[in-house]
Amino acid sequence: MTDLAAAKRAADERVLNGLLLAILFVAGVVMVREGPHYDNVFDGWPFFTSAFFVGALAGFLGWTYSFGARPALKFSGAYRQPWLAALILGLIASSTASYVNRTFATPTERVLVGEIDALMEGKGNRWYVGVKNADGRYQRYLISRESAEALKSEKTVRLHVARGALGFEFVSHVEPARS
Repeated sequence: MTDLAAAKRAADERVLNGLLLAILFVAGVVMVREGPHYDNVFDGWPFFTSAFFVGALAGFLGWTYSFGARPALKFSGAYRQPWLAALILGLIASSTASYVNRTFATPTERVLVGEIDALMEGKGNRWYVGVKNADGRYQRYLISRESAEALKSEKTVRLHVARGALGFEFVSHVEPARS
């Protein structure tokens, strides 16, 4: 009877691992769709890292607490599940944080002007403008196709800044800077 129970437990672990991998794939697709918006966030790297870390920690601790799994530095069998849950919640938290920050933002009066370095076409309706900022650093910003059409013959760009719902400022609107 123990062999049968062990075989059933192993089959259940494989099914659960497969389900977690499928959810991880979907969470990765969501992050790929939301990820380019991090380009427009000032200090986007700390924003992404903190959101991912908090989500991953919540996923790992939530899984180990809910299912009574003992934390271990193993990646096989049932030991893989808390790590997969951590990755899933990390990606979901990063995507959600970006979406919430930009969707529930408040506009500010702050406007930056920079020199256009490059205009690049991305996938679908996404375009990017490379801007040399006043401090000499180059930054890439996600823009719409309409904004890209308006910027094709321009030398400078005006970047409107909004304060995100989570406190991170980002470029909300891009337009030509006509003197």
